Amino acid sequence: ELPGSDLADEVVLIGAHLDSWDLGQGALDDAAGVGIVGAAAALMAAAGRRPRRTVRVVWFGNEENGFDGARAYGDRHAGSVHQLVAESDFGAGAVYRLSARVQPEAWPLVQAMAGVLAPLGVELGGNTGTPGPDAAVLMRRHRWPALQLHQDGSRYFDVHHTERDTIDQVAPAALRQNVACWAACTWLAAQSPLPFGPPPL
Repeated sequence: ELPGSDLADEVVLIGAHLDSWDLGQGALDDAAGVGIVGAAAALMAAAGRRPRRTVRVVWFGNEENGFDGARAYGDRHAGSVHQLVAESDFGAGAVYRLSARVQPEAWPLVQAMAGVLAPLGVELGGNTGTPGPDAAVLMRRHRWPALQLHQDGSRYFDVHHTERDTIDQVAPAALRQNVACWAACTWLAAQSPLPFGPPPL
């Protein structure tokens, strides 16, 4: 967790899930996501600047069989203001689109985020985004705003839940691009002059 400054009681949550299917190593599902959001937070910490809102990295348990981690987190933090929930859970393919689920007044800020990501090959999607599965549970149950970084999944289901879900399937360049996208979006959400929620559901 990176403590915030003037809006420290508001949370920007970036997450992934720890459990994997038992046939493979779980390198894409979801060790890649765990590494991506952890590295994004580490980049922000290394920059030495304090975010306005608290940035919280959550590694959920039991995404594969009931979302127990997401439900427990939501029950524990239901009274907290969440500026954003987002989850990396689609392997390590490059990010190609940014979507969100935010209040209309905050949509121009998402458009500005997409402008920052454009040099990385990322386009703007719509205000109908769906974050990763655990974050989507939180978005729907608590009406927390959400962000979705769409990844190239053209090869994801070739290895998903198979013995081929191994570390050699991870492309380092795409992994680095993911970390850059996540770090930029997380920082901008934490610094935003406007609240992102409540979102349209």
